[in-house]
Amino acid sequence: MRKKHLIIIGILVFLIGIIGGAYLVLRSTITRGELANSTPASQGKSSDELLDELLKLNQQESESEYIPPEKRNLTEEYLGKIVSDGNISQETLTKIESTDFLASTVLPLLASNKPELFPFIPDTVLKIIPDSKANSQKYFKDTNKDVITFFESVRKMTSLDAEKITEPENINEFDNTVSLLGTAFENLSKASIPKKYVELHKNMMVSIFSLQKMFESVLNSEEDPLKSLLIFNEAESTGEFWKQSLIDYDNASKGKK
Repeated sequence: MRKKHLIIIGILVFLIGIIGGAYLVLRSTITRGELANSTPASQGKSSDELLDELLKLNQQESESEYIPPEKRNLTEEYLGKIVSDGNISQETLTKIESTDFLASTVLPLLASNKPELFPFIPDTVLKIIPDSKANSQKYFKDTNKDVITFFESVRKMTSLDAEKITEPENINEFDNTVSLLGTAFENLSKASIPKKYVELHKNMMVSIFSLQKMFESVLNSEEDPLKSLLIFNEAESTGEFWKQSLIDYDNASKGKK
């Protein structure tokens, strides 16, 4: 078992405590719906591609154009800085052994390439409708399956067995989960949203986006372990955000908000 996988799973286990408390409150009548069994419609699109497609709708009306993140491999970039012609010089080895190597190399790289896990979603890309009892009931009925997909995906991630993470069946399951989350994001981006639930809806979309990105990071941890660790370094903030978003959705579905 490779060390970087153990590190990632260690952070995932931390999320269990954060999300676990939200599970019981989500067992209300309106949020106990069945998961969708249809084929994912996202067609393998990444979280960044889905966000890019959504925000492109706003480019003509926005003062500043949305610029999607570059497809960069942080690990390769970092190794390129310390390795020359396939070899590490004695000077570099001496630096690696020094106590300030981490602070002077890895940390600045990570700090300057922090991934966007909480993207801004403008109102103009959403279908906002007037508030009414009928519209509220239809909203929760329409979005129920996507919220459940999100929650079940969180539970799946936090229940992973560190010793089995690289097994083919788990990799296939991760791919499927990425597609399911992508479909959920697309569905929510097309939903009709009563005005009073706009912020709640945006939070659910951001939650799904960040979870999809984390699953992608597990799948890509061999190719870019630095980026994976950088994303999972945000586990505490994303976990708290997911938990609060789920609780807010549940309360709103029961007329508490």
